[in-house]
Amino acid sequence: MAAVTPQGVGFLTLLRKRNFLLLWLAQLISMTAFWAANYGLIFLITEKTKSTTLVGLALICASVPAVIIGAPAGVFVDRRNKRRVLFYSNCLRAIATLGFVVALVIDSGQLVTLYILTLLISAIGQFFAPAEGASIPMLVNDDELIHALSLFQITSMLSNALGFLALAPLLLGIFPRTSNIQGFLFTNIEALYIIMAVLYAVCALLIRLIPTHSFIEPKLRNTTTTELTAESLGVLQNVWHEMAQAWIFIRRRSLLFVAVIQLSFAGILFALIGQLAPLLVTKLLGLDLNLMPLIFAPAGVGLVLGSLFMPRIAKALGTSRTILIGCITLAVLVLLIPLATLLAQHLEQQGLHVQPLLVSVVGLMMFLAGVALDFLNIPASAAMQEKTPDWIKGRVLALQLALFNGVSIPCILLVGWISDSFGLPIALYFLALCVAIFGAWGVYYGRKLHPHEHEEADKQAEMEAEQVIL
Repeated sequence: MAAVTPQGVGFLTLLRKRNFLLLWLAQLISMTAFWAANYGLIFLITEKTKSTTLVGLALICASVPAVIIGAPAGVFVDRRNKRRVLFYSNCLRAIATLGFVVALVIDSGQLVTLYILTLLISAIGQFFAPAEGASIPMLVNDDELIHALSLFQITSMLSNALGFLALAPLLLGIFPRTSNIQGFLFTNIEALYIIMAVLYAVCALLIRLIPTHSFIEPKLRNTTTTELTAESLGVLQNVWHEMAQAWIFIRRRSLLFVAVIQLSFAGILFALIGQLAPLLVTKLLGLDLNLMPLIFAPAGVGLVLGSLFMPRIAKALGTSRTILIGCITLAVLVLLIPLATLLAQHLEQQGLHVQPLLVSVVGLMMFLAGVALDFLNIPASAAMQEKTPDWIKGRVLALQLALFNGVSIPCILLVGWISDSFGLPIALYFLALCVAIFGAWGVYYGRKLHPHEHEEADKQAEMEAEQVIL
């Protein structure tokens, strides 16, 4: 990657490239559909059960496949044409999303089927995510890669806000609670999933429009289909050995290792916030569940706006300092939310009507929390991409996803149990403490890092891993 990006290279330059534009649109639409579907599931479970643990169980179902098949998926993606992986992933997710509609029509109160379908869609996503990440360098040159990665990171944040905070609430509000179509009763949740299935199909079409040769790495261009299939089967037979080599590669590169840990922690934080969001709105603030987007829309705005300026901020402050600032800010904000509600309750008892002010203050905190998440997520993501060579990128991305999902399972169960047993404020205090401890660990570990002393070891690790995997 070039050290200095030439003048004139930017987002608009990248989006003028037809193939890159198609991939970017596919990411934007598919991620928006993903988060909109997640909102629908969380809304449905909260409305029926009012249980943080059961909401967390849905998030766990989305995490388990990454732990079980995330690593093999990364190996598979590294050896296959990324275009085919992306295309079939979107097609299968469209079909599985329609499965939600069938399940809800048959029995809307049967959550087990919804959990199984969530497992299936997550399993498909284990192939989609590393294929997408490994495809970006194929569609841009080295001088454009930093901007391409930044654009995809911004798009990920934007699609999160669009799906979870805009599209899903809008569609659920537009469609009536129940509709009679040709004698069949459909709910607004079912209509939401039908639209999401159509969006996945559109993404598959966008990927189909990209020429096949754009997704084939140079080492695969002269490989026949039969040879490639035989090679892939051989690789999958030794998948865990290869993933162990990939882990050794990560562990011996100190800066890459800490970036993987930090990015995984950011993902866990996001999952926990999504788990606690419904009860924060209904129990802590005393609002209707339909008003959840009103509270969390500022967080989406903060995520998007913060990501626009984060590359410049991270460059000025440095990665470690930027992440530390993000952790401190998040810990303080999470701590202040329940304290602000306690103060509001006290003022209400004194005869002061401060509920509108409390909602405004929490909305401001959500905006700042969105920006703070950017301080943690974007520098860690950029560092992981920059420190990972293309030949092993799919496996590194898959390992990071597996680590994130594996650790998130006990975290979600623990936070859900604390919330249901001791109340949401205690769960928020616990979360703030964990964020503060992680920030302190980052400072401690960062001071132990001496990149120049590890340079030779890093090169040796790369040579050893490359010889085994290639």
